[in-house]
Amino acid sequence: MDKYKSLKAAVIITDIFIVILIAMALSLPWLVTWYVEVMGRSASLPTTIMVTCYPCAPFAGATLMYLRRLLKYALKSEIFSCSSIKCLRRISICCLIIAAITLFAGRYYLPFYIVGANFAFLALLVFALKAIFMNVENTEQKD
Repeated sequence: MDKYKSLKAAVIITDIFIVILIAMALSLPWLVTWYVEVMGRSASLPTTIMVTCYPCAPFAGATLMYLRRLLKYALKSEIFSCSSIKCLRRISICCLIIAAITLFAGRYYLPFYIVGANFAFLALLVFALKAIFMNVENTEQKD
């Protein structure tokens, strides 16, 4: 599969994730209520999950939109441009915000610690990638 097909597939998958995020945000009260009833969890759990997930949803959506934009830049062969670096910075910041929200919520529901740690690692990974892109861009400008 050539690189453009992979990038186009990644854009389509990102679009699918955006639709899934919207669907999950709309159906979250029903899903959480169902989960609590089926698994026999605490009655306060739905509130904890919704109070955590709804503030994270806009940042997750923004992350997906910036990822989509980054993939579009890659399709145009503008991967090391200032615009791409800005997208990576914004993705990193959104992941860091989600990590902070979920790590705080971990105090009330333990699995959020795992989610928060994953997003913190993702923020670090994207931040490192941004630093590499900036280094490559600066090297290309010198040549």
